[in-house]
Amino acid sequence: MKRLIVYDLDGTLVDTLGDIAQAANHMLGELGSPALAAGEIRRYVGSGVQELVQRCLKTDDSARVAQGVTLFRAYYTTHLVDHSRLYLGARAVLDHFRARRQAVITNKPNPHASDILRALGVADYFCEIVGGESAYPKKPDPSALLAIIKNERIPPPDTLLIGDSPIDIETGRNAGVFTVSVTHGFSDEDDIRRAAPDVIVRDFHELLALARRDGW
Repeated sequence: MKRLIVYDLDGTLVDTLGDIAQAANHMLGELGSPALAAGEIRRYVGSGVQELVQRCLKTDDSARVAQGVTLFRAYYTTHLVDHSRLYLGARAVLDHFRARRQAVITNKPNPHASDILRALGVADYFCEIVGGESAYPKKPDPSALLAIIKNERIPPPDTLLIGDSPIDIETGRNAGVFTVSVTHGFSDEDDIRRAAPDVIVRDFHELLALARRDGW
């Protein structure tokens, strides 16, 4: 039985793409750059806000990126859940594991990550919500995951990491943790398969059926 369940946020628990794309295009408009399709912005999500802004602006100019980050954050802070919603079946999975310890590790900075989960009514499921600008390096560095494992006194074999990207898969592998990847998120399925998680599922309904079958 898995006693610690750790989730990624964007593209895993919550479909945040609409609000991220809206904030990114607001930022681009303020800086006189052309808007991007949500499908393109989707490919830039996962490594933190600075990389997202840099890739949207298509520049290595640190001053321009810093200005973009400021504009993005200011807009996104007041539009966190205009469109963002839990993926179908997410709450059922959270309820299934309610008696265990559950946590979120995301490269999205706090307070945005915590505020989204609070606004969607699920923050209380988690013993920890670790954002991308915490004391730990960003994923795929396993430091945050290993710290939670240590804090909860639950060994890696009893831990399950659920994500939607090669970054999450690499994080779990670096920590010696069983990894499950959902394909409903922001990564292409071919990229997920190349990253070789322990299990691939289409959505939370399939994940829940598997958890019940295998006694997670």
